[in-house]
Amino acid sequence: MNKKTLGKRSVESLTSDLTEEQRKQLCGLLGNVELTLLYKASVHGYQASAFHQRCDHQGPTLLVAYNHSGYIFGGYTSVDYTQCCQQITDKEAFLFSFQDKEPFCIKVKSGHYARYDDAGGPNFGQQLCFCYNNQPVVYHQGGINAFVFYSDTLYGNDTDLSECEVYKVKHILQVMEKPWRNVLWTAEYLMGLIRNHKPLMTSVSRVRILMIGPVGAGKSSFFNSINSIFMGRITSKAMSGSAGTSLTTQFRTYPVKDGREGKPLPFALCDTMGLEEQTGPPSKSVPIF
Repeated sequence: MNKKTLGKRSVESLTSDLTEEQRKQLCGLLGNVELTLLYKASVHGYQASAFHQRCDHQGPTLLVAYNHSGYIFGGYTSVDYTQCCQQITDKEAFLFSFQDKEPFCIKVKSGHYARYDDAGGPNFGQQLCFCYNNQPVVYHQGGINAFVFYSDTLYGNDTDLSECEVYKVKHILQVMEKPWRNVLWTAEYLMGLIRNHKPLMTSVSRVRILMIGPVGAGKSSFFNSINSIFMGRITSKAMSGSAGTSLTTQFRTYPVKDGREGKPLPFALCDTMGLEEQTGPPSKSVPIF
């Protein structure tokens, strides 16, 4: 263990016992994640208090235990440790063990609690308890079947631990190196798509877009913005503003032209009276088209 000093605070630099390949394999069980070592029993002690001091309120965590027979095993929980003294439901929880150089995964059974969150050491299903009684020991409690496993397969029946580590698991957003398709997201390109749009049905000459919403939602302002874009200047054809009641008092259809002298575009915006708690547009005010 190394120590780095930042100001007046001493910060521990912990070294993981996992190889780089083992770390990658465990990350493969979790998805696109980043592991940060929070707790190392050989450094901080096997006491439950030391574990909670380092691992409480850290979000999802991965526990990795090592025994003298060379087994590497442990478990994952997606729920915070908080010492709340309650049973924890966690559908994402699982146990794992390396076998033939690759980890296998044992998920929590449906309808069972993943662990009990108290001031004791970490446990999974109250079935597999790590750092049991503040000692470098793993304890298998019989009669509980939240996880189905055989102790000889999971850890070779060797309950003496040589190390126990807990990692914070941070899920990170995967960014593609290259976009999956090239799209020209320019104003001219998008406006061109609108100008050249043709309804699927030949009997429909243009698309009518009905705008419905509460008073002050900005329906009329939305039309004015669209109209201004295609006219190439600021317009306020529809009455808009802020008031206690709707400024739009009747259903109106607004065609949009492509420029001052341009032809009508293949759509029209239909403005309606704003919805209020007690009043709104009469059902007959909106025509069926």
